Amino acid sequence: MIATAASCASEPAPVTEADYLADLQAICVATTATLDELPQPPEQITVADFATSAASALDNEAERARSLDVPDELDADHRAFILNTDEQSTAWTAIAGVGDDNTRLRELTVRVGELVRGRNDLADEMGTPGCRRGEV
Repeated sequence: MIATAASCASEPAPVTEADYLADLQAICVATTATLDELPQPPEQITVADFATSAASALDNEAERARSLDVPDELDADHRAFILNTDEQSTAWTAIAGVGDDNTRLRELTVRVGELVRGRNDLADEMGTPGCRRGEV
């Protein structure tokens, strides 16, 4: 009986929805700060360099989000958030390699806008305004 009580006492408490959302929002705020600090293309940085930096920041955000403990009731939203972030990173990586293909650049820019709108809808649904990425 004593061994059972001792083993139960050492089990971590399940993460709460509020704790998870606060942790996710802190990750998003840090990523937004990183993105906001980037020089603006094309005057201050090349589009390719900007896109590479944006992709890296989003990759980091997705990895940090993956490391969070997630309450069961938010698991689907968590997976959707990571998928969206990964897809944004992929689109920015593609933009970095687009070169002079303006048609492809427009297509990818539209795709990033769609992903940002989806992310913003998800952030609103989850109650994490710090995870919004501006208006598109």
